[in-house]
Amino acid sequence: MTGTGEAGARGAPAGSVDRSGAPSAGPLRPLTLPELRRFEFTNGLRLIVAEDHQLPEVSLRLVLEAGATAEPRGQEGVAELTGRLLTEGAAGRSAGEVASWLDRLGAGFSVSAGYDVSILSLHTLSDVLEGALDFLAAVARHPSFEPAEVERVRGERLDEIDRDLDRPEVVADSALIRAVYGGHRYGTPAAGDRPTVERLGREQVAAFHRRRYGPSGAALVACGAVDAAALRDAVEARFGDWTGGEAFPSDGAPGAIGAPVPGSVLLVDRPSSAQAEIRLGTVGAAYADAAFFELLVGNAILGGLFNSRVNMNLREERGWTYGARTSFHFRREAGPFVGQTAVETGVAAEALSEFLRETAQLLEEAPGEDEMELARNSLVLSLPRQFETASQVSSKLVTQVVYDLPNDYWARYRARIEAVTASGVLEALRGHLDPAEMAQVVVGDAGALEGDLEGRFGDVDVRAGAGRA
Repeated sequence: MTGTGEAGARGAPAGSVDRSGAPSAGPLRPLTLPELRRFEFTNGLRLIVAEDHQLPEVSLRLVLEAGATAEPRGQEGVAELTGRLLTEGAAGRSAGEVASWLDRLGAGFSVSAGYDVSILSLHTLSDVLEGALDFLAAVARHPSFEPAEVERVRGERLDEIDRDLDRPEVVADSALIRAVYGGHRYGTPAAGDRPTVERLGREQVAAFHRRRYGPSGAALVACGAVDAAALRDAVEARFGDWTGGEAFPSDGAPGAIGAPVPGSVLLVDRPSSAQAEIRLGTVGAAYADAAFFELLVGNAILGGLFNSRVNMNLREERGWTYGARTSFHFRREAGPFVGQTAVETGVAAEALSEFLRETAQLLEEAPGEDEMELARNSLVLSLPRQFETASQVSSKLVTQVVYDLPNDYWARYRARIEAVTASGVLEALRGHLDPAEMAQVVVGDAGALEGDLEGRFGDVDVRAGAGRA
């Protein structure tokens, strides 16, 4: 048997890789963006195509002006319910037949109903693209909404709502947005809550589909192994005669966003809970905000990264939590800024105090260059990896469509981030965040928490919760 010798036992021999220190950073990966072809049909439907022939796959995303903010008042959750019902019978096929159809295609299909839009996503192999387009047209244009299926799917949704009452993180999220937005649509979960979902039936679902599922304002985004001109003809054959829908919601306006309302800590009782979910938040910013890039960098410094201030404080220094983070939820209107963590009950009041202190401290003085560099790098160095697959590219293009971003948005993204200054971050955060006006929510054992919270924050608004500890 041949021995390794002293050099092999202690490290690599002279002339090989030096492992005594961390390797230096390599060159930045270039961001390779696909060439886009754009078409618009006479009925208003837009088609955006990014050809990519590396793999025999196609990602399709149909974007519709059918989000939660387009729902009629009192029907919150109908966008979500409509999306779930699209595959429960369509174009003369039963729910089982639609499922078998999708299985035969070997395609993946999903529907997401957010606050701003609904998105129908279909991922398929390119050699069955024609059949996949038939499927997409059938479920988007001709869902059956059989009464029995509507009742079944609505029942499933109500069961989900009830189960969520036993999830403290969901209870905390819902309580926070209601505290921040009140009666605005952003103050209710995008999928609705029990009082509104209970009132939904076939009539409401069919009416929402009739009004919101149409070519006006809609866009089909495609990325993958396709020929743009051939796809245009295929889409026109299936969607060219599509009519209906409204250009803008007539009675689903989300309401005015008022000023943030400061006040007492909202304590949602969860008896005997060993942990407490903590949330703090306020009205944040829209995607079109002039300080968008400054807010991205500032949030990365505060709570958007593992090495952010709140996570290093609450997790690394104090060992109170597995993670603490912050985020701006950018939407067409000003979405919320949210800070969140979960800690043991005994340190909840102090953890909330530290979270607010870190936020306030960042507003006092511009961050240092080391923090700025880390934040900038985190936002730009991983960007090329977000354009590697057809699904990733189509998702990025959807962001441009939904928020009406310029054609060169992703090409300029890195330069825009790198141009952000520390003083710009400070100004942007000061213009959007004020710890004194943030809603504060704690979900946990009120008997163990109320006294500590009152000692640090004054008034505590205790409300009954639900679910098990």
